Amino acid sequence: MNILICGIGGQGVVYASKILARQALERGETVHTAETIGMAQRGGSVVSHVRIGDDCHSPLIPIGGADVIIGLEPAETVRNIAYLKHGGTVAVSTRGIAPTTGGDYDPEAMLTYLKGLDINLIIVDAEEVFRRDGSYRNLNVEMVNAIQNKIL
Repeated sequence: MNILICGIGGQGVVYASKILARQALERGETVHTAETIGMAQRGGSVVSHVRIGDDCHSPLIPIGGADVIIGLEPAETVRNIAYLKHGGTVAVSTRGIAPTTGGDYDPEAMLTYLKGLDINLIIVDAEEVFRRDGSYRNLNVEMVNAIQNKIL
């Protein structure tokens, strides 16, 4: 199982990958992880690769090799969609975060684009998480749960 987690620095991308890796290790499975971090600060792109199973011999998922993409931010999800294999699943948060460089950004346009693709799409309502918890801090865990409940 190849899982790519993407988002913005500060959203808990790396933490979400550690949750998945730890669970797989506790099941006795082989796990490889790696992070590719753009700007090493809040607001930069962060991608984490989680590879579970004995047939994985390197930590990085190849383009077209991800069974699952967990997108904590819509634009980052679109930016990384090439990693998804045919028939793969994407869980994406509705919460867009404007780039630190400024400019117009419409997260709904990203979600509309994803809806138009031939993929298994799970949309997680970030505002519902905020209403329930009073914060977006748990969104990464909610995204992991959304995937686990559907495919893992």
